Amino acid sequence: MKKKLLFLLPEILLIIVSLYWLLDNLTISGYFNIIAFAVFLIMLFQLFFQNKYIGILIASLIFLFSIYMVLAVLSEFHEFKTIDTKVIQLIGFGFLLCYVIFSAAILMFYKFLTKVF
Repeated sequence: MKKKLLFLLPEILLIIVSLYWLLDNLTISGYFNIIAFAVFLIMLFQLFFQNKYIGILIASLIFLFSIYMVLAVLSEFHEFKTIDTKVIQLIGFGFLLCYVIFSAAILMFYKFLTKVF
């Protein structure tokens, strides 16, 4: 049981991140983010059906997105003139989120790549 749950960990992490993204947009700015909802639904379907080809495609796209997000965090960091607590929070939370997404994409890619070959 633990091994099966461990193999589902990348999808569960990405579902949690997409749900956080959706709820963050809904509560703070008050609008429904359709892209976050679509990512949530796609990851939920992938969790239940475990299609190996779609899993590799999703993992590749999420890997590229996480690299883009690292660059976005660095770009935001360079816009600050002084280093204060907000900058440290941005770097800390931004890189932590990017690391979680990046790790989940790598684990998901490895999981489905072994099923294909």
